[in-house]
Amino acid sequence: MKVLFTSPALFGAAGVYGGGERYAHRLATAVAARVERATLLAAADHDDEWTDGPLRVVARRPWTWVRGQRSNPLPRGLVREVAAADVVHCFQQHIVTTSLAILVGLALRKPVFATDLGGGGWDLSAYVDTTRWCAGLLHLSRYAQEVAGRAGNPADAVLLGGTDGPVARLGEDHGQVLYVGRLLPHKGADLLIEAAEPHWDVVIVGAPHDQQYEAELRRLAAGKRVTFLPLADDAALESAYAAAAVVVVPSRWRDRYGTESRVPELLGLVALEAAARGIPVVASDVASLPEIVEDGVTGLLFPSGDVTALRARVNALLADPARHHAMAHGAQARVSERFTWARAASVAVGAYERTLRGVA
Repeated sequence: MKVLFTSPALFGAAGVYGGGERYAHRLATAVAARVERATLLAAADHDDEWTDGPLRVVARRPWTWVRGQRSNPLPRGLVREVAAADVVHCFQQHIVTTSLAILVGLALRKPVFATDLGGGGWDLSAYVDTTRWCAGLLHLSRYAQEVAGRAGNPADAVLLGGTDGPVARLGEDHGQVLYVGRLLPHKGADLLIEAAEPHWDVVIVGAPHDQQYEAELRRLAAGKRVTFLPLADDAALESAYAAAAVVVVPSRWRDRYGTESRVPELLGLVALEAAARGIPVVASDVASLPEIVEDGVTGLLFPSGDVTALRARVNALLADPARHHAMAHGAQARVSERFTWARAASVAVGAYERTLRGVA
């Protein structure tokens, strides 16, 4: 089986540091180990091609960034790559790349699956339900499937994934309280900084995407022990995880400016990466996060937007080593059972194979 994956951008220095791009790359790599050939095609500022283990990665300059939207490219080589594949799996449902792949797949009788990452741009799917031409949707979580209105759809599957299973932390826990993610208002870093006690060492890892919000975060951090790391490669991120006692995922339905988000987290890779390293997670009770964090067993949940509750949950873990230790073990056991890339790849390949048998 030859599988083509498409993504609006790459993860890393050549593309975008974001959970969606990381997810696409990691799932594609896991699938590549199970099929004859797998290719990941993504837009970039320059053409390049390389292999990442069993995965072939193709970066292509787009014909255009649709309406100037950097998350909505039209990359060169898409039609050729679709024609060479047996099955296509597109990440980010509502962008031109995905709609074009669906239409080319329809013309060439190539089944196309789509996985929504929660964003998008101007696209045909705003006017026409392009999912009717898909072989199915492969959702990041049960919550993502419910949001799409496709719970119980037999053509779909829930991937989960997110980790390689339990891993050892590469360093010593220094008791830090860690946030990892893009600095966008709905991600809720402001809640953590507001909640921070004078004795907490808070580390904020993430690229700023909103100047007003970044300035607000720095204002809130004044006089507190807060360190900002705007960008972090894998090595720096591992160092941050190693020093963390608690990871906070404070995503929220309504941000501090009153803007609402229906999909603040479709999965929650940061929560999974922390759990795999035996770091208890304090997370808001929104969207997919209760699927990952089992309250009181692998971490603690708090009501969305509640700064007082967030402070209390973090303090409870910092002050109780025995409870912290038990949750660390519980978190690793849960990711091993449900949230591995190998398991997600098995679900994806199973969906591809069922569809190809039906086409044949």
